[in-house]
Amino acid sequence: MNADQLYNESLALLEGEGVAKDERRSFEFNRAAAREGLADAILAMGWYYLNGVGVEHSIPEAVTWYRRSARKGEPRAMFSLGIIAYERKEWNDALIWFRRAANAGHSRSLFWLGKLHWKGRAVARSRSEAMRLIHLAARKKVPDATRALRWLTALNKVARRKSAA
Repeated sequence: MNADQLYNESLALLEGEGVAKDERRSFEFNRAAAREGLADAILAMGWYYLNGVGVEHSIPEAVTWYRRSARKGEPRAMFSLGIIAYERKEWNDALIWFRRAANAGHSRSLFWLGKLHWKGRAVARSRSEAMRLIHLAARKKVPDATRALRWLTALNKVARRKSAA
């Protein structure tokens, strides 16, 4: 089988499409496709390790594979590295990865950059920059950004009512 066939078989096994669902075999087929250099399979290796699907959960292995994918220019891998750094409270690394992903066209990264600016993590706290980024993400149909804007709008209305009373 070539890399595309291996990857497609891994997806079928993962989802149980036309074959019995088997996460371990899915991982093995995906790993073979990744070793052949298939970009989607390399990205997926990070996901398998991050989520412990078909393989033992391992953040270090996930990071290794996501970095390999990011070096190939994959914005989803850059974003995933940003999320991992954010969860570890490694703000500078999160900022770097979210910026790289956003510059590569990854819309969800804009929202996360907004969160860093809102809280002043690895950057000077700037609510105006945070709002600019969140609005930009919302215009690109990022659900988290849309929800955040609704929430902030509601909070603002409550605050105005309280100050008017």
